[in-house]
Amino acid sequence: MIKQIKLRTLFIIAGLLISLILSLIIFTGCNSASFHGEELDPDDVDWEHFNDLAETFVFALMDSDYNAAAEMFDRTMTRALGASGLKTLHSDIIERAGVFDSIYHIQNDTAEGYIICDTTMEHEHSGVLMRVVFSADDKIAGLFIRGYPDLYGTENALTEPLQREGFTDYPVIIGEGTEFWLNGILSVPDDMPEKVPAVVIVHGSGPSDMDGVPAAMPNFPNKPYRDIAEHLARNGIAVIRYDKRTKAHGIKMPPDITVWEETIEDAILATKLLKADPRIDENRVFIIGHSLGAMLAPRIHTEGGNFAGLILLAGSPRSLLDIIRDQNIDFVNANLEGDEKESALASLTGEKWNELVVEPIMSMPADEARKTQSSFGVSFYYMQDLLNHPPEDYIKNMTQPFLILQGSADFQITVENDFNLYRKIFEGKTNAEFILYESLNHMFMPSTTATISEYELPSTVDPQVLSDITRRIKDN
Repeated sequence: MIKQIKLRTLFIIAGLLISLILSLIIFTGCNSASFHGEELDPDDVDWEHFNDLAETFVFALMDSDYNAAAEMFDRTMTRALGASGLKTLHSDIIERAGVFDSIYHIQNDTAEGYIICDTTMEHEHSGVLMRVVFSADDKIAGLFIRGYPDLYGTENALTEPLQREGFTDYPVIIGEGTEFWLNGILSVPDDMPEKVPAVVIVHGSGPSDMDGVPAAMPNFPNKPYRDIAEHLARNGIAVIRYDKRTKAHGIKMPPDITVWEETIEDAILATKLLKADPRIDENRVFIIGHSLGAMLAPRIHTEGGNFAGLILLAGSPRSLLDIIRDQNIDFVNANLEGDEKESALASLTGEKWNELVVEPIMSMPADEARKTQSSFGVSFYYMQDLLNHPPEDYIKNMTQPFLILQGSADFQITVENDFNLYRKIFEGKTNAEFILYESLNHMFMPSTTATISEYELPSTVDPQVLSDITRRIKDN
């Protein structure tokens, strides 16, 4: 039996776990008004019935029968999304993934009294993983996109060295010979008289490729990790970047993974590959972590990376749950009014949040936590692992140089809550440099709308950011 925890907050928005890079939320109607709360034994659920309902919904949506699809919603979802919202959702899916072909797979779970049908659809260009959440009365109480998985292999992976301006891109495999091997690119400066310093780039939250393109947005126009890699390689610094494991193998990964399987292990494997390369100075290998990658960078260093220095881009020393809570508060303030808003905010206060969210997660035995899926889209075991390994515990024992960068217009990781907390942690220490960039967002690109829509506008990583990273690596 999978134990369910009754979290009676208005919003515990699973997509916000991923939104450290950009939000994948379409909408979720699971709230205190529609909460049922009964514990569900998966063995007692008629999965064939609910999977048939999920298929009926998907086929109606993909056939553009938005009214029929919307009739399956509960009242909250009808009010929040409705037929018109489904039309917009359908258009967005087709734009990103291409024409619908078939349903590839449905994976089931229960959480907080709800029945979950994670439905993977095959489309022309990629898969689409849609979470359809049912209440016990057969109504859809939540709906959001969990990602656009690659069902067909990485067709555009580099297969042979490619000469660029001042450097060469070499195809590499991270974890070669293992079940979860990853395609990557090692960019090495040309004609260097001696061994060169090197960098491993570590992704933020959510599935994404080696260029920093989120799996949820395959047509995403910006490639921040490629911007960084190419600039550094042109300036005498080798860089390795690779597809994230949850992007390349998300469908076959078990539900009880932690950040070790998601991120840390592959970063260490990539680092070992760098240090074994005779062209690279093994004593001058650095890590560049972005967002969640920045939060994990001190742990990656301690658990096997052993870096010469750490460069943290838009990271936070806080727990991921604290960040999710703040993002939920922003969502509530922007979208709710009146009593509904006040009720939601009351559930998100520090004391209430700890009572309803943090304490139930942390008090659950590990074997149960592995089998219990949270509304955040990951298991309780994943969250326990993060909460048990706060970044500060690693930072306080480190003497390696840090470069900590933050955009003032970043609305996901903020100056007040995150950047300034890093400053406080490093008080009395001399191994950290802090740089705040005016009007840059979470991608270190110019901010235009102060919403996630600006991530879809073509841009590049700010030249001063690239220059500062290069300087810091070469100075060490």
